Amino acid sequence: MKTIQYLFSILLLASINNIVAQDYIPYYPTEWEFRNQVDLIDFSQVKSLTTKEIAVDENEEFPILEIYLKWNSTYQLTDYQYVNYNNSYADFDIRFNYADAHSRKLKSIKITNPNTLKTIEEWQYTYGSFDVEKIKVTRYLLNVAQPDVFEVKYEGNDDDYTKETVFAPGNTEGKKSEFWYKSNADGTTLRIKKIFIDDVLDQTDSLILDKNGKKTEKTITNFDISSVTKYHYKTRKVDVFGDEFDYQDLEKIVVDGQDKERFEYTYDANGNWIERKNYKMKNGKWEFNTLTRRTIEYRN
Repeated sequence: MKTIQYLFSILLLASINNIVAQDYIPYYPTEWEFRNQVDLIDFSQVKSLTTKEIAVDENEEFPILEIYLKWNSTYQLTDYQYVNYNNSYADFDIRFNYADAHSRKLKSIKITNPNTLKTIEEWQYTYGSFDVEKIKVTRYLLNVAQPDVFEVKYEGNDDDYTKETVFAPGNTEGKKSEFWYKSNADGTTLRIKKIFIDDVLDQTDSLILDKNGKKTEKTITNFDISSVTKYHYKTRKVDVFGDEFDYQDLEKIVVDGQDKERFEYTYDANGNWIERKNYKMKNGKWEFNTLTRRTIEYRN
């Protein structure tokens, strides 16, 4: 049981730090991996997806967190719900509102506390000539009469560059991020993100995506020290409306040349995985670590 308590502590700290650092989700929609890289064979056939992370100790299951995604009839992601089973203060619900019924262009976002039903934040999107121009953020604080209001502004071009500046209340510049995108002749994509704090480069993220949009390599650099994560996939045949396609499942993660995680899957009748066993390398051996279970609601 000490092992499971330690695991809970680590996951709880990680989830809290992530929420505080990321402001629930990134402001820029291009950075929404949960929307842009849904691990489903054909997400247009899916109404909702519930993903639950579970720790297992002596055959007893302990839920850690749960994420719920829902799409409407025009395939727009409308709901994102996050539940932390070890810290209800970290729970949040997000509702996405779009410019029209068929667009991916956002009009606004509303983040609420599902336990109190109170609004936590509201984001209003304004678009310019190439993409998002600014986001007005209204943040409601506990026991404070007036909310904090600030803006996130964007500069860039139609091709490969975007600069994000988060302004603190009072219109003083805060954290800045710069994004570059490069499409290569072999179908891969290179994405680079640089994060600046007080105009000093704090971190550089480099991500390589394959021709199917799957991430294959990520490099994180802090103060000239880099860590490289590589993602290895196994390919299987899947059927989509009578046609056979190759589909990739994440099989193993290697960090700085060392095996770190590997995965085993169970699939449903539609070919989507509904259970994943997650193993971590410990003392030279693979050790069963956590279980990821998915509930998929199909349209038909």
